[in-house]
Amino acid sequence: MENNKVLIYDNQHGFSRFLTKVFGEVYDFKIFKKFDTTFDLESFQNEYLLAFFVIYSEKNLFDLMKIYRRGVPLVVCTFNEQLLHQFESVTDINVMNTSRSKQELINDFQIFLYTYVEL
Repeated sequence: MENNKVLIYDNQHGFSRFLTKVFGEVYDFKIFKKFDTTFDLESFQNEYLLAFFVIYSEKNLFDLMKIYRRGVPLVVCTFNEQLLHQFESVTDINVMNTSRSKQELINDFQIFLYTYVEL
């Protein structure tokens, strides 16, 4: 069986619930509210094919830095327009505006999943 594990960091679980409801039968989502001492950074690259990181506040940036540049494509999702514009200038981070409509979000998530995850 192909590896189709996708990490979702979402400390409020809004988007993780949405993703598992829409795509959960096809993809193996692992959901985190925070990275504690049990999260294995060393196996992160081998275990996951894609990471969605939902940022609600600046506090989430500390956990983002733990997985940044670890060899897994990263999609930063946020409502914060300022953060979106700042992350757009970073070449190895994909950004997604989570204030879009439900259908637009499904399309955006689908593009990233089909691009990076093997089925």
